[in-house]
Amino acid sequence: MITAKSASQKAADKSVSVRTPHSRLGQVKRFDEINVSQLSLISVQERIPADFREWTVEHIDERRRYRVVCQALPEYGVPHGTDNDISAALINLFIEQGLTDEGTVTATPYLILQAAGLDTSGRYYDALGVSLKRLLTTNYFISEGWRDHPQRRWTTASFRYIDKLEYTSSSGEEQLDPTSILKIHLPAELVRSVRAGYIKALDLAFMQSLRRPPTRALYRLLDARRYNPEEPSTRVMSFEVGLMEWAQACKIVSDRPSLVERALKTAHDELIERGFLTAVNFHGRGLKKVIEYVFGKMADPPDPQLVGRLTLIGLTRIRAQQMVQEFGQDQVEDTLDRFSALVAGGYKPRSKAAFFVDLLKHPEKYQVDAEPLLLTTASEQAAEKRKLRQIESQKREEAEQQSMEESLQRMPLQEQVEEVMRVAMVMLRGDLKTSEFDALRQLLNHEDPLAMRQWLLRGVSSGQRDAVLHDLRIRLGSL
Repeated sequence: MITAKSASQKAADKSVSVRTPHSRLGQVKRFDEINVSQLSLISVQERIPADFREWTVEHIDERRRYRVVCQALPEYGVPHGTDNDISAALINLFIEQGLTDEGTVTATPYLILQAAGLDTSGRYYDALGVSLKRLLTTNYFISEGWRDHPQRRWTTASFRYIDKLEYTSSSGEEQLDPTSILKIHLPAELVRSVRAGYIKALDLAFMQSLRRPPTRALYRLLDARRYNPEEPSTRVMSFEVGLMEWAQACKIVSDRPSLVERALKTAHDELIERGFLTAVNFHGRGLKKVIEYVFGKMADPPDPQLVGRLTLIGLTRIRAQQMVQEFGQDQVEDTLDRFSALVAGGYKPRSKAAFFVDLLKHPEKYQVDAEPLLLTTASEQAAEKRKLRQIESQKREEAEQQSMEESLQRMPLQEQVEEVMRVAMVMLRGDLKTSEFDALRQLLNHEDPLAMRQWLLRGVSSGQRDAVLHDLRIRLGSL
């Protein structure tokens, strides 16, 4: 059901409790639910034929047999293209907003587009609206192919990717605009699976850096297929699949192997160029042709916190990942410690990034003054190392905060408003009604958005959530 409400209409939404995320989720910055990513419910194609309204995939192997049917409305067609980006973003927003029992995600169009890595300009609001309606109106029927991982069994499920969609609109019509507040209900099957921790890590930043929607969709599918669905801790570094079976998995509309191969070529080339794949090999001929994927080092992204530390000294994110994968996490961390000690000791390199890379590759060229670091025991050395890392971590946090503040100051007013709305939705979403979020947006057009953001962050982080809510409702005139 789609419900569009006027911005002035008071929404009788109930407050929802926010549950602490599953312990496993807390260790994963970005993730994907294993069922939806392995079943590839969204076509990798950027454009689809006008009559592509349904598809059926049947899979049989030595372990099991399952069937997936997708049925869409004629005016929208089956999910495809950037629907893949939107669907991944909704899962991550659901996690970030506290894994509510009801499976709700509350967000602005700007926040969803930002989480999906898509352009946040106004012209994309219509495309987002169509994508959400396509995910809302498409039905999936999965026979013996949905994993109930806590019970360690395969089950049958039927659902829509979005179970219910409500949103406000300044015009009161079914069209998104910058003032819209969306309330998206995810299906119970997906909610249960995510809350049970049936997830896998997803390098969402890497996925969003890929140039075209088909490449991003293929990356998501390939990354998921590396995992054993019954033992998600087990991954493979290569796998083979029949080319025509793979065409079904990707929802490529063609019965000619040459056309399927051609349709995948651009995505293959970019994934090899970026290091996610080292090779894509084809064996056999005609309908019996087999495709072999060999994964590269980028398929196992390093610790994102360590990569973040490297970007602070000037390395690009991709270069930082390459350094960790080539030299190993321990060596990179030790080199960062030496780097910090040399800089603290007065060494002033022309380029911090270039100096770090040279130090990593040629450690013998540089000597750290041993006197201040001379310790008598291994435990004292470890303690000193931890202390140095804590100091550096604090400096990084301060630098990141300063950089963020400067970036926010440079933003146009509308983007500042969207940033405050994002903070408010994450921190207060279980307590404010949709109508109160609407009123907050109006208030931000008359007050300093950044001052409001600082007030919210300081108040909630210091344990004064109830006081913040009380004062905010007074300012909104909703008491």
